[in-house]
Amino acid sequence: MQQARDQAFVLRTMALGDADLIVTLLTEQHGKVRAVARSARRSRKRFGGLLEPMTQVQAAWSEKAGRELHRLDELDAVRSFAAMQADPATQAVCACLSEISDQFVHMGEAEPKSFRLLRAALEALESGAGAWMTVRYFEYWTLRLHGLLPDLSACAECEEPLAPERARHVLRGHGVVCATCAAAGEAGQSLLGQPERGLLELLRTRPPRELPRASDAARPGGAVETLLRGTLEAFAERRLRSYRHLRAALDYDGTQGDTA
Repeated sequence: MQQARDQAFVLRTMALGDADLIVTLLTEQHGKVRAVARSARRSRKRFGGLLEPMTQVQAAWSEKAGRELHRLDELDAVRSFAAMQADPATQAVCACLSEISDQFVHMGEAEPKSFRLLRAALEALESGAGAWMTVRYFEYWTLRLHGLLPDLSACAECEEPLAPERARHVLRGHGVVCATCAAAGEAGQSLLGQPERGLLELLRTRPPRELPRASDAARPGGAVETLLRGTLEAFAERRLRSYRHLRAALDYDGTQGDTA
């Protein structure tokens, strides 16, 4: 076996047998790593509270050639984001970030930008960033880092260039289309107007800490969500379950997703 060591975030854990846990890590130089934490369910002495989701750790694991499931040997604490997750809405945001990362970060490949993206989003949440704005930022940059961000300058169907003043319609999972193609296309389209395009520009140019806490354009069910989340789910070929819990948590605490 060969041992590896790297900075990492704990994304999630899953029970294995009566005593073990499968731990999914987002590492800086090894991408997504899945490893077995032996006896982690039976005793907390070895790993303590370091297996909580979104804990930043220095991880060491042993790899066996030809296998994707490794053995977790050691975790050392770097930074905990547990305190902010006492709030159910923030915990739901973290679950959403975790599910997106788990789905799109490549196994065993260096992804330092994805690692830094998650760290920036968590730090922004800790400093009071809005829930949906943080999720929209994370969606945007996950798509951009993996070369999946839809082109806003041309129709995805007929490839006709779209002048700045022309209307842009979003078809879930298809990107941006012109009015002609939208009329001939499937139901469920939404209009990407100036407020929504302005939000996309903010997501492109500002770090998450500098984004406004609330924006109606970031709301669930809006055109920006249809564009970003729709593209993520189309590529994943499934619905991401954490969004339903996030919306329920935000509705429950009365924030309505930090929107007007």
